[in-house]
Amino acid sequence: MNFDWTDEERALRTRMADVFDESTRQEIDLMEDAHAVQLKRIVAKYLKRLAETGYLELAVGLPNRSQMTALLAAQEETARISGSLFLSIEVTARIFAGLLSSADPSEQIREIVAAVRRGEIVGAVAVTEPAQPDSSAGMTTVAWKDGQDYLITGKKDFVTNGPIADYVAVVGMVGDMHAVFLVEPGSGGLVMGPRIRTLGYNGVAVSSLELNESRVPGSRVLGPLADRAPLDNLQLVQDLILAVASVGLMQRTTAAAKQYSGSHERAGKPIFAHQEIRFKLAEMLTMTQAAQLLTYRAGWMYANENPETASLVRCAKVFAAEASEKVANLAMQIMAGQGYVWGNEVERGYREAKYAALAGTTSEVARMSIADDLLSRYR
Repeated sequence: MNFDWTDEERALRTRMADVFDESTRQEIDLMEDAHAVQLKRIVAKYLKRLAETGYLELAVGLPNRSQMTALLAAQEETARISGSLFLSIEVTARIFAGLLSSADPSEQIREIVAAVRRGEIVGAVAVTEPAQPDSSAGMTTVAWKDGQDYLITGKKDFVTNGPIADYVAVVGMVGDMHAVFLVEPGSGGLVMGPRIRTLGYNGVAVSSLELNESRVPGSRVLGPLADRAPLDNLQLVQDLILAVASVGLMQRTTAAAKQYSGSHERAGKPIFAHQEIRFKLAEMLTMTQAAQLLTYRAGWMYANENPETASLVRCAKVFAAEASEKVANLAMQIMAGQGYVWGNEVERGYREAKYAALAGTTSEVARMSIADDLLSRYR
């Protein structure tokens, strides 16, 4: 890996910094209490602004080697500013558009991906289904041909961007093969559930959805897919995004704790002067730097199609997710009662930190996958 920024990467970071000035940060903070209409306006606005920087052009679909470091640097900058905005943007730019670019899309789907790159569309992906008593039952969202169209029926849980999306990419089954169906909210047979209230990332709009023989033109269907490769890649991309989100969260909470420790006094001197505070800050920085390096390493291996990519991405995701919980906890200890007051950066980070361990590949499943890969390679 080359740790030096190229001229293009430095220029992108500068353009990204120009997008997120002090006034825009105040507007982004409003996402935490905004209703769906306001969220759609804010997310759409920053998709458009980020499109102008070239951010949405990076790695829409499988990233190449020259793009990956630039992509991670740009993602890290966005995640550092706002976890909620970062997740909303990435679901559109990398997960939604990436999935649609992963197989052999129709001309209509390619036009929608191009609109994402221009910052004109908010996208969502619906994969997760309500828990079933029989976990071996497989995916229950099913579709069948009806002339040139498909009819699709099923239920999905935890659809990020669902309440604000222009299109939802729904994963379902056609016989024993997976396919992706591009559905517009408001179309017949699609019922979007109420917005789900979550512990953290309150600026992200999440809902369930239900499909009752919703009609999808064949030109808006990806597949049926020959294998699970596009869905497996979707999982890796999601895990890498969650690792970056955790790194951004650690940077935000560390900065807030550092600022507090220099501006508040105990026993007549800034609390930063006390050794126990310095040790906490040193540990926070150590974990943040380690998570950042591991995430960049995982991204580099992904772009180079290294056979150990899946394991390293999960290593990065597990480490970054759990380190972010520790960093948020240390920041809370530094700020004491002030950190426990609703609405400050550390309190918000404390609530948000748990999400990455639960979303995507959970930490428990990731550990089993890492162990299986380790045993298969090194026995």
